[in-house]
Amino acid sequence: MLVAAAAILALLIATPQGRAVISHVFRLVGIEIRRQPGPVRSPPTSAPLPGQRGTSLAQARRQVTFPILVPAALGKPDEVLVSGGDRVVSLIYRRTPYGTVRLDEFSGHTDRVIFEKFGHAGKMRDVAVHGGEGLWIKGPQELIYITPKGRPAYASARLTTGNTLIWGTYRVAVRLEGNLSETTAVAIADSAR
Repeated sequence: MLVAAAAILALLIATPQGRAVISHVFRLVGIEIRRQPGPVRSPPTSAPLPGQRGTSLAQARRQVTFPILVPAALGKPDEVLVSGGDRVVSLIYRRTPYGTVRLDEFSGHTDRVIFEKFGHAGKMRDVAVHGGEGLWIKGPQELIYITPKGRPAYASARLTTGNTLIWGTYRVAVRLEGNLSETTAVAIADSAR
């Protein structure tokens, strides 16, 4: 999946029109990353997603159509949230050595955008995750949930709390967010089962 994306990226880089396209938008496992300021000037750091509700991990696993990955490195989450019409599961870890850590998971299809991120592209780089490839984004970015109809849910806009690691498996796309180093984030991702 990421190899194909890299091939397309290489082709786009070869033309001026392609460079203009990639200079602004990059899409990876259901997350569209835009190299521009976000549409909301001062997003809160913890805005709820549409339809967000707390539940147990066992109940969340029965409600969604994709497997929920839990990183052994973090253990049992302090809070489990299901939102977006059962499209997104968020595992919240409040008592870690790194402060609050958030894992957002959703169906791993790459043809649908679930989140849009806005930030500085110079802070992004490819990383190896769980035997595959992922994307490391350093520093906070604005994050907006995209509804099933493809519209931004501006009320959900928030500033991420730190660095972000994005990766995917065949069935699940995951974004790990927190005050983590790249090495720690990759170790947490590698422990997710």
